[in-house]
Amino acid sequence: MVTLLLFLLAGLLLPLFPLSIGVNLLLQRTHQGRLGEPRAQAALLLLMPLLGVGLIALGLAVADDRAAALTTPFALWGGATSLFYAFRMLSARDGRIWLAQLYTSALALIWIGVAHQVPPLLPALGLALSLLPLLFLFDSLARRFGIARVGLYPGLGLRMPRFSTLFVIAVLVAIGVPFSPGFFAIADLAFGGVGRNELVTLLPLGLSWLLWTWAGINLLTGIVFGTPRDDLRYRDLDPRGALAQGAGMLALALFGLFLVERALSTTPP
Repeated sequence: MVTLLLFLLAGLLLPLFPLSIGVNLLLQRTHQGRLGEPRAQAALLLLMPLLGVGLIALGLAVADDRAAALTTPFALWGGATSLFYAFRMLSARDGRIWLAQLYTSALALIWIGVAHQVPPLLPALGLALSLLPLLFLFDSLARRFGIARVGLYPGLGLRMPRFSTLFVIAVLVAIGVPFSPGFFAIADLAFGGVGRNELVTLLPLGLSWLLWTWAGINLLTGIVFGTPRDDLRYRDLDPRGALAQGAGMLALALFGLFLVERALSTTPP
């Protein structure tokens, strides 16, 4: 009973539907209030997975044998949650909603790794860190145009080239393209376990990743590409701000390489 309670509490932070509703509402907050500030949102994105992983570790330590029987149902629950929110991302138009749904879809996959004895800490960090650049760029869009919404200000690639370059990279990092921390986190979840059920493991991971890519293309099409509007004032990032964002993405790439080295060192021959 204690292990089940701890797992359910972890399901609030490594979100499982419908426990995920609270986290989604929290991450979708606008600038009203401290929790709507990007730095507070970034802290939440990093803190919640760490707390969730800690609760899972505590639940596993309380009752090893009984906890093992719970991990498979929670893995199925996590895979279904991930697919559900990945589908929802396809119709999301607001940047905050898109990012909150990607967080839920990505972090729910941690439960699949738990069921197959994959240490969850680094995959959870990799998936959460991959969202940070996009969080700050969505905030920058909202400060310029009042809202970070697909289709309201097309053609950023022509009018805001520095921002658009970073935005494209941030979207690719967020959806887990190769050499991003998210990609290697997913690879670790897919291939780092022992005694795994291939169908239960690979199907939700692969389909979720495919849907993220589709949603990312929709996002880029509605914001970066297209014909700029004459009635809008487009203001690009200053070179110093663009350099700071680029440095952050380089740090993420280095963390991705660290995950690669770890995955290679722990994968059985």
